[in-house]
Amino acid sequence: MANLGRARVPGNKLYPSLLMLGVLGAAACSAQIGSPGGSAGGGSASGGPGAGGGVGPSAGGGGSPGTNTGGGGGGGGGGKGGTGGTGNGAVAATSSLTVSPSDARLADPDPTTAGCAISGEELVPFRVLTRLNRAEYDNTARDLLGDTTHFALNTLPTDYGDGAFDNNAEALTIDPMLVQSYQTVAETLAENAMAANSPGRALILTCTTTDNACITKIATNFAARAWRRPATATEVTNLVAIHTSTTAAGFTSDQGVQMMVEAALTSPNFLFRPEIDATLNSQSQHPISSYELATRLSYFLWSSMPDTALQSAAAAGQLATRAGVQQQVARMWSDSKASAFATRFPGMWLNTQNITISKTPDSTIFPSFNANLQAAMQQETAAYMNEFITGDQNFFDFIDAKFTYVNQTLATFYGIPGTFGTQMTRVDLTGNTERGGILTQGAFLTVTAAPDRTSPVLRGAWVMSRILATPPPPPPANVPPISAAVPSDMITFRQKMEEHATNPACAGCHTLMDPIGFGLENYDGIGTWRTTDNGLPVDSTGTLAPTLSNTSGGQPFSGALQLEALIKANTDVPPAVVQYVLSYALGRSVAQSSDQWGADQCAVNALATAFQTTDNGRMTAFVSRIAGTDAMRMRRAAP
Repeated sequence: MANLGRARVPGNKLYPSLLMLGVLGAAACSAQIGSPGGSAGGGSASGGPGAGGGVGPSAGGGGSPGTNTGGGGGGGGGGKGGTGGTGNGAVAATSSLTVSPSDARLADPDPTTAGCAISGEELVPFRVLTRLNRAEYDNTARDLLGDTTHFALNTLPTDYGDGAFDNNAEALTIDPMLVQSYQTVAETLAENAMAANSPGRALILTCTTTDNACITKIATNFAARAWRRPATATEVTNLVAIHTSTTAAGFTSDQGVQMMVEAALTSPNFLFRPEIDATLNSQSQHPISSYELATRLSYFLWSSMPDTALQSAAAAGQLATRAGVQQQVARMWSDSKASAFATRFPGMWLNTQNITISKTPDSTIFPSFNANLQAAMQQETAAYMNEFITGDQNFFDFIDAKFTYVNQTLATFYGIPGTFGTQMTRVDLTGNTERGGILTQGAFLTVTAAPDRTSPVLRGAWVMSRILATPPPPPPANVPPISAAVPSDMITFRQKMEEHATNPACAGCHTLMDPIGFGLENYDGIGTWRTTDNGLPVDSTGTLAPTLSNTSGGQPFSGALQLEALIKANTDVPPAVVQYVLSYALGRSVAQSSDQWGADQCAVNALATAFQTTDNGRMTAFVSRIAGTDAMRMRRAAP
């Protein structure tokens, strides 16, 4: 890319101020839309536009230059805009966004979960202000600026989320180091986008003259795309003022546009997904605006910004009904960008996106494990789950389906005969007594093992947490670790585990977890099939302990395939899957047990029934159903 240079107006600290005052004021100090408070924006000492304030019904943007009033005061997530400080900065921005009258209520509430509101409790909980995570930022840069370098993905720190998903709003915190990273990313993206022959120029420059009318058009169009809703007149004026200040300092018009782009990318309106209540601090659940709903849908299915068609549907009021929402969802699902859901959701839910993120198999014990095998394992599970998400398959068959995907590396590792290339190929496993279903795949078996051995505990806990949504309690303190060293008396690792579980402090949890893991002992720490352990025959028998629904007693099994059959028949599985899909879709934790949040439990159970019956287990239909729920289309302010 050609280097246009950093178009810094001498003495103007606009953009660091915008981030520190706007983002930190809105997010770090007041993390919830609907709560009062926020930070005032800073004025510019150079006569340029002042920095914006926090997120509110009107995020206090900088006003026109040359006044004696400080930058706009930002309402902290729903509070009123504050008063700007003193300086040669901008007038306070007080104009607010409006909610379309068509959004005043839901004309057709979701029938699936309509009966789930319980006494004294709303169906829809309050929503925390949501920051774009690293992957969402990178995808948005691709669609907004045509940037495919993944600069944001490679520069911003990893978002670890809530232990399952990286889009959980409560876990998406912000600190000064992240603020500085945002500044760096915005500078580079803006510069690259405006470079000669960059695809970003065509997306940004909706006209090519340098007069005020053209610059206003550019600012209007770009802000609407970047902020995922129409910009107010004040916001457009503030962006144009940045261009004016830049060119007045001797920089080119292109550099002025570059600075407008950078300002838009460092605005809380881009970095966050504000949802503005028509009635401030309303404790009653109410519909979000059409633009806010479009944003929720796009980040649910695409992990990116709404496209022109979705924004146009929002502008035309076509998202005011479930039918209109589901029409857009069907279109979005057929778009290649929906691969974000098909890869990100199962990858994070099953924890198979990066199987060495927390530990790497010991090369002295597992010398066959290398980068090629790791990649093949991850690609297998990704291709396998993609078929259940996007194809005409009953989703719950992922537990024990008799097919998988292999390349030559993985086929050799599994002992599957045939000649394969480097690409993943679908293979039938009918009659195969070693492989078939998610619990026999290398990615799962590796990520749930210790670096030097198998781990019945980790494997059992994974099944309980991810497939049954009944995670075991944390272990008691001061429990001694289990060594992988071969004992002097020849026993299997299972026998060692059984000795460990005789400790009364450990027995309660291990009784639940260990039998599941014992059923997978035919697979070593990287998923190699084995029939002996420490020179003795592997015992892969076990009993699946009673769960939430199956309380009558344990169910015996022998080996992974029988275990998978029992798990698939377990009536706790559909609500567990729904809980995870809903958590990903809404960007928040969804409770299943009644002692946490009764309305969530009711909604999960109702959706699980509909998923299995009306939707016939098809994820395509279920995704559309979730998009039309009240939880997706409504919100309420913080209590």
